[in-house]
Amino acid sequence: MDAVSAHFLQLVRDSYGDPLLMDDDEKRVPFYHPSSLFIDLSSRYVSLIHSTKDMAVPEHQFAAAANKADVFTVIATFLADFLNLALGDDVIEGPKQSRFRGRITTVIAVEGIWDRLKGALDERAKGLLEERWSSENLVRQKQERISGAAQNPNSVKLSSDATADGTGKVRQVAEAFDNGTHVQMNGNARHLDGQVTIVVPAAGRSSRFPGHKPKWLLTQPNGCLMVVDALGALDLSSVSRVVVGILKDHLVRYCGNDANALLKAFEDGNAQLKEIPISIVVIPEETIDQVQTIECILDTAKVTGPIFLKDCDNQFSCSLMAQNGVATLEITQGMQSVSIPASKSYVSLSSAGAITNIAEKVILSNTFCLGGYSFRSASETLNSICSARRYQKLTSTTNVELSVSDIVWLKMLEEQVSFVSIPSIGYEDWGTLEAWNAYTRTWKTLFCDIDGTLFKNTGQYFTPNWTHDSGVILPSTIKHLQTLRARGRTQIILTTTRPESFAKLTERQLKASGVPFDRICYGLYHCQRVLINDWAKTNPFPSALAVNLQRNGDELREMLDY
Repeated sequence: MDAVSAHFLQLVRDSYGDPLLMDDDEKRVPFYHPSSLFIDLSSRYVSLIHSTKDMAVPEHQFAAAANKADVFTVIATFLADFLNLALGDDVIEGPKQSRFRGRITTVIAVEGIWDRLKGALDERAKGLLEERWSSENLVRQKQERISGAAQNPNSVKLSSDATADGTGKVRQVAEAFDNGTHVQMNGNARHLDGQVTIVVPAAGRSSRFPGHKPKWLLTQPNGCLMVVDALGALDLSSVSRVVVGILKDHLVRYCGNDANALLKAFEDGNAQLKEIPISIVVIPEETIDQVQTIECILDTAKVTGPIFLKDCDNQFSCSLMAQNGVATLEITQGMQSVSIPASKSYVSLSSAGAITNIAEKVILSNTFCLGGYSFRSASETLNSICSARRYQKLTSTTNVELSVSDIVWLKMLEEQVSFVSIPSIGYEDWGTLEAWNAYTRTWKTLFCDIDGTLFKNTGQYFTPNWTHDSGVILPSTIKHLQTLRARGRTQIILTTTRPESFAKLTERQLKASGVPFDRICYGLYHCQRVLINDWAKTNPFPSALAVNLQRNGDELREMLDY
């Protein structure tokens, strides 16, 4: 607190001179505060001076105060200059919470004080003071001094044609494609009141996947695109529509400019997606941040009603309903799949599960956001985004990229909207190349021989031979395959020299012995086997491995585990 006070006081002195030492006629305009208002910077104490007995204030200051305007003018002047000073504090360089949220908090708090103050004034006094007090007027008056968007070459442009009120609402001319799925399903309307539209922004730079195509286009081990697999664990029973936003450049360079092919990829994914209308919003230019991408998607696709904003680079399971909430997960000891915890958003929770604070890349607690944000209304969300853009301009923080957590935070602060924590399970993190590679390595396709590996070796002609109803199993190997298969990420292809004529007998033996498998390749040569497979950035070297077991050995567990 002492360090902050020192910085604050120094900023006042640098900007206006020492307000506690200067006489009124020496103060430059706008001054920090009127002399009739006493401020103790160290304790953050503010008081109107009614008598020299109240405070240790020099007699000449008190005399000057007696001739000042009424109390409301004094306070209004203080609020205006205090806000002016806060907006012009360009020394602060650091996290978004300092540059963006700190200033917005100040603006909202001071505007709230002013709104209450106006309630005590008559109409004449309101009109007299309104000109002195206006957040927008203050910014315009101080535009040359503060580092605003007009002076900062690194500032982002909020929109190619911002609305007249300066909110910066997105007006990019995007295109929308849909899969033509009928909203009627089994005689019942798919789009019902309270049903949710899933919105997936996938127009980022994928900077954490250097040298790769956009991450949302990467092929998952199960054959789905990442953006499709991101919806694979969600309960879609209450979902009326899915809308995905992508860049035109990505569609042209990596998808052959064929939006219908992308729609087909969704239909071939989760079986539930075949019954849900899907729209692809093609955004012509790179957006300034994730929030503008979402704004463009909602605007172009005419999304209404409850929405669930879902990141394209992870997977988790949670319930979807019309509510204001954030999908979260508590970090526990032994959690292996979470990468770079400092890069995520975090929340603080009450004992009842209500969110009391949310921040991007600031560890508030051991509960982090999974990239799933639920809002009761798409239109209200757009209004909140416009409000955030207004505050960005007002506080000269247009060079700060907004995230969805900032919109949640602003709705909680400005609109007093409550958000709840949405419990989630089955979290898979694909947000970085390292995390995605670690995930893909947990998937395997095993080619496993039968005789001498699962059963003790036998032949076609001499006893013991293949015609016996059951072979002598190697129990440890079979049990290990059962364990791997139970994890849901192992495909087992059995290989054998047995001809197709032994297929029924062989499969009966395997099932009786509890051997898990997906398919069997019959009639292979009785010789050395070589597996040839390609490797690439998305399937790193080595993309194929070999495990050589001694015939009738039962030590696969020691040789292969993952």
